[in-house]
Amino acid sequence: MKPVICFEMLFPDLDPPEKIRRIAGQGFEYVEFWGWKDKDIPALAATCTREGAQVVNFSGHRRGSLVAEQTHDLLLQDLENAIETAGFLECGTLMLLSNELTETGAVADSHPEIPEAQKYKNARLGLGKALELLPPDLQLVLEPLNTRVDHPGYWLSDMDTAVRLIDDIGDGRLKILCDLYHLGMMGIDLSAVVKEHVRHIGYVHVADVPG
Repeated sequence: MKPVICFEMLFPDLDPPEKIRRIAGQGFEYVEFWGWKDKDIPALAATCTREGAQVVNFSGHRRGSLVAEQTHDLLLQDLENAIETAGFLECGTLMLLSNELTETGAVADSHPEIPEAQKYKNARLGLGKALELLPPDLQLVLEPLNTRVDHPGYWLSDMDTAVRLIDDIGDGRLKILCDLYHLGMMGIDLSAVVKEHVRHIGYVHVADVPG
């Protein structure tokens, strides 16, 4: 396991290339971020080359929700663009969410009109479509988020459902982004969940709980 720094929340007055320069200057080799559309990707790539840093993860979509089949086209359009960007950055992982989030992190639409069982079917269908677009050297990680504090209305908030989806689809390029902050905020035993589901986990996020 190697440490990766998400630069989105750090150095708020600096642009991404300067953030990467600062992070690399502290001895960290790997960085990640959220959305790619608001970034100067060539400048970011040039900074990584110059500083000996590597982007290893970012969001695979900013529009569309896996749980809502009517939005899958938007999600897949975003994913195609993210895949192209990942190739340019030589990035090996893209994050997927069950629901589209706004720029403030709120759930854009919880789709209460869709029954729970259908949301599962839609998510499975959407993930299958996403994997059809994916090159063999790229990994998708699906992230459960907490609904108690940060993301009310988000569908995928537990590991069991995420594991069921991963097992049902059965593609080694699809894993879980195990965010220990979000799972901790849902009251899940973090030591137990990692031990139980280690083979399903492709990436880990860490932040203080509940701070």
